[in-house]
Amino acid sequence: MAKPRIAVFSGPRSTIANTPTLVTSNKGRNADEPQIEGRFDHLVPQRLHEPVRVRIAKFSAHPLESDAAEVYYDDGKEYYEVELRPEDGAYLLPYMARRADGSADGTPFEDADLTNAAVNYGGRQTFFPDASRLFENIDRGLAGRGHDGAASELDRIADYDFVRVLPPAGYTKQGETAGRDFFPYSPRPLGKFLSNAAMARAVNIVQQTIDSGQYDGFIWLEGSPHVEETLYWLSIVLDTDLPFVGISSQRAHGTLANDGDRNIVDAARYITSGLGAGLGAVGIVDEQIFAARTFKKGDARPGGYRATGGHGGVLGSAGETVRVWFRPAYRTTGTSEVAVKGLPSEVTFQEYGDSAASVSVRIKDDDGSLRGDAIAPVHMVKYGHYMAEEDTADPDVEVDIMARVERGLAQQASDEPGAPRFHGFVLEGAAGTGSSLPSQVAALAIAVYSGMPVARVSRGDPEGAMPPNANDLTIEGSNLDAIKARVLLRAAMLRLGRLPKARDPRNPTAQEREAALAAIARYQELFDTH
Repeated sequence: MAKPRIAVFSGPRSTIANTPTLVTSNKGRNADEPQIEGRFDHLVPQRLHEPVRVRIAKFSAHPLESDAAEVYYDDGKEYYEVELRPEDGAYLLPYMARRADGSADGTPFEDADLTNAAVNYGGRQTFFPDASRLFENIDRGLAGRGHDGAASELDRIADYDFVRVLPPAGYTKQGETAGRDFFPYSPRPLGKFLSNAAMARAVNIVQQTIDSGQYDGFIWLEGSPHVEETLYWLSIVLDTDLPFVGISSQRAHGTLANDGDRNIVDAARYITSGLGAGLGAVGIVDEQIFAARTFKKGDARPGGYRATGGHGGVLGSAGETVRVWFRPAYRTTGTSEVAVKGLPSEVTFQEYGDSAASVSVRIKDDDGSLRGDAIAPVHMVKYGHYMAEEDTADPDVEVDIMARVERGLAQQASDEPGAPRFHGFVLEGAAGTGSSLPSQVAALAIAVYSGMPVARVSRGDPEGAMPPNANDLTIEGSNLDAIKARVLLRAAMLRLGRLPKARDPRNPTAQEREAALAAIARYQELFDTH
């Protein structure tokens, strides 16, 4: 019987696919060079160049093996002899490589290279370009064996294909460049962040993989602070009923007590358990199954994730046995109303509130892929107590909001290729009510009458839904935090487009206000159900 097949996506800035830098072992250092302190030389997984026969001392795998010597077969020798081959996979061996520096035999690689601009911060990459080597290392048991004492934990669960979407490392000799083709975070001076358009690229590659019909489930690897954002995005824009899991790691692969390897195994077990149907996208870390909508990092440590929203969010547990206790009631993946696959190539909306005339914006290319310029820049505005510079409702004191509105309108009118056509705001207001400064309210009203929707959420970790207000110019963000509301607002604009504008955004007419409120109500339906 064929094993299940899982597609594994490499996402950006992912610690789960990162390793410590390769430092030259003491066996590769000259006697007059600095030595690494400690009683043992360190070892790194590497492949043999050719077969070699070795003798392994008996009773050396555990301190009490010799205490049970009578249960061992005795062939009269004090050792086992075995041939190790390159095709066996990586073995833990001293790292002998040295950095070229113009001298006769080079110099040792050091961890300090990562902070040294003179050597281009080491000139090497620590991230894996895809997850194939990561999965091989896990199956080899290099970081630990299964509870049954054997290796090949992942191979015994499923078969895997590895897909580079927004990977954390790249093949520079093949023309790939950081910030365009791959996205690391270290060495820190060379770290790269992502643009709005990267969200479209992720959707296109992942949905195309889903549509191939070759897979029983999907795993997404990304950095621990950001996986919550991408996973929620994918949970509302992908069209699939198959299990989709986002995972991360608080510690790099190959480091002491790395948690990512176990998260990968748990994700594979969850996908093949048959219990993921109808749950939509989930995050699995530290043996907990989180709904993508409520998944949030609270601290940079194993166990540092939690569920936001105040009403659950941990759907089950994943480990040797997978259990699902709760199922979400909101729309996700196969039931989402903003899934990109079901959206038309163009979104049509009312251009001005005093006219029935509509305008269309193309959001897909001819091949059906989502366009990068369809992803809206959404600016975040935060309210805090004691932050008013003066007691005023003058919108012009909110220079950041007004500048963003002006920039957005200029981009909408631009003929420049790639200029975004949609823009929005998220207001993180006071806890519970989402209230904010009168000047912020006035400035964001101008944004609304400029066609830019505004979602309003509570500060911090909301534990309840925003109070509804049909006459408010903002979309109440339910119990979403600001980051998740920003994600949903971007997806909603792909379906609904811009809000109807006022001819004079500072002085809208009653008709223009009613048109804006009617359009906001359609946005509200999506926020209430996703």
